[in-house]
Amino acid sequence: MRTNSKTDNPAVKIHKNVIASIAARAAMEIEGVQQIGRSPIAAIDIRGLLGIKNVPRVKVDFNKNDEIKIEIPLIVKYGYNIPVIAESAQENIRQAIEKMLDKTPREININIQGIEQ
Repeated sequence: MRTNSKTDNPAVKIHKNVIASIAARAAMEIEGVQQIGRSPIAAIDIRGLLGIKNVPRVKVDFNKNDEIKIEIPLIVKYGYNIPVIAESAQENIRQAIEKMLDKTPREININIQGIEQ
C-alpha cells in the first residue's frame, strides 16, 4: 500500500486577489462604509500603461511565515463615527478571513480616504 501519493498532502494556494475580495466584501457589510477607497493615481497610470484595467484597491501581503497583512482604503458615510467603523471593519474582516481560510491575519490596516454622503 502506498502512503505517499499526490492526494495525501495536497497543496492549496489562495491568490492574493481572493483574500482582497473577502476583505472588501467584509468591510462593505459594515454600516457606515460607503465604498472601498480609490487606488493611488500613480498605480492607475502605471497599470493603465501596461494594459491592466482592474487596479486592486485592497493590498494583501505575506511575510516569510505566510502570515497575512491587509491594507484596505475606505470611504465612510458622513455622520458616522470613524474609529468605530474602522474597528468594526477590522473585526469583520478578521472573522471572514478566519472563517473562509482558517487563518488569522497578522495585520489589518484601515485607511480612511474620505467621507461622502
